[in-house]
Amino acid sequence: MTEIATEKSPSRAELRESELLRSAIELFAEEGFGNVSTRKIAAHAGVSEGTLFHYFGSKQELMGAILGHIYQELTDNATRILREELDSRARLQLLAESHVSVLSRDNALFMRLIQTYRNANLDELTNIRGSLLQELNASYAWVFDAAVKEAIKRGEIRQDVNISALRDLFFGGLEYGSRTMYLHDSFDLLGERVASLVEPLWQSMLPTRQQATVNDRLESACERLEAVAAQLERR
Repeated sequence: MTEIATEKSPSRAELRESELLRSAIELFAEEGFGNVSTRKIAAHAGVSEGTLFHYFGSKQELMGAILGHIYQELTDNATRILREELDSRARLQLLAESHVSVLSRDNALFMRLIQTYRNANLDELTNIRGSLLQELNASYAWVFDAAVKEAIKRGEIRQDVNISALRDLFFGGLEYGSRTMYLHDSFDLLGERVASLVEPLWQSMLPTRQQATVNDRLESACERLEAVAAQLERR
């Protein structure tokens, strides 16, 4: 008899941890990191402060776990896009849509949380090489880098593009664009707005006219050689 695979239900501990994370996300985003105590987070989640410390050793550790969950989703989405979509221009569009969608979900709570985090004084997370944030950024950014490198290898974009600068322009533009969409409540136009940000960047990466001319000449030369070879074969 064939067994039917069933989805495993989350344990009580997993549900409690998830509720603590959700409560912290909401409170940090609404009131700011410095204004929220662990006691308040625990009360919001309906547990004792001791229970919170059973799962998270400090408020900083709790913030780190939240960021870890956000970046994990971003990285998983980006990796899937790279695996399933082969067209380079479409990849950038989908990567951008995923980035904005995740950070703007739940009435933009995550987006406000990231802003709160950047304004908070969390030296142990932000100002040390090899820190958590640097590690999370690196594990996510490599997908964008991989997409650009593959496009270079295919000859779809210039060989001399500065990948680091492109990455800053890509994610910086999306961050600013997300704030604009949030302020104007225009997330229903997500694909269109994202395309307007991605297209200029894509155009800036395309080979120059001179490079295109060289490619055309090489292609034309190859065609002439093929024609000559065909004539020789007929003879």
